[in-house]
Amino acid sequence: MKKIIKITLAIFFAPAVVFAFKELALAAARAALSSGAAAVFTIGLIAYIPVHFFIFKFSRVYVLEHEVTHAITALFFGYKVKSITVNKSSGNVRLDDYNEAVVLAPYIVPLYFLLFAFAAALLIYFGFDGEWYRYGYSFILGFLLCFHFVHTVKTLTEAKQPDLKMAGGAVFSLVCVAFFNILFVFIFLALVQPESVSLTAVFKDTFINTLKLWEKVINYIVYLVIEIFKL
Repeated sequence: MKKIIKITLAIFFAPAVVFAFKELALAAARAALSSGAAAVFTIGLIAYIPVHFFIFKFSRVYVLEHEVTHAITALFFGYKVKSITVNKSSGNVRLDDYNEAVVLAPYIVPLYFLLFAFAAALLIYFGFDGEWYRYGYSFILGFLLCFHFVHTVKTLTEAKQPDLKMAGGAVFSLVCVAFFNILFVFIFLALVQPESVSLTAVFKDTFINTLKLWEKVINYIVYLVIEIFKL
């Protein structure tokens, strides 16, 4: 029953992912054109792609992030971490228990990005500020965010992931991963470019568009049933 509920919720929210992604693309475009630092952030995003495919894939670096994120999230929820194993292309973390958040956290939380964002905030606080500093921070943040996205897609598509089954199935897990990644970027944009992004407006538009779509789908299904059975 629990799995059926998860699949039902995933199907219901799947259109919301599409609508939210559309809003994100528009918001990101506005933000990229609004300042030099935002443009440099975008350059950092793009720069990671050729580095990954033609120079170095950072596989072991990602595996470490992946397993540590599992562990940190488990500790946050009060679970015990028994061991962490990291190899070049795979890893493992042994826990005494887990929940959906622990299982899916590495696919949603860009740990290196958050750590550097915290470090950059400290550097700015202690006086390492100014236009060129901010350009450097922005480039690295963009680079690290793309690192997270590329490796998340790579991990989910190159091999069958037991994490997805453990969290409630592929449908539920993939919708959650997509939705919360989009939400994370929206929150980041709202923090650094509040004039370009309104979370309230985004949530409202996404929710309304999702309801309107399902209203059309349900009305169409009812129409087909009436036509087929001549009710």
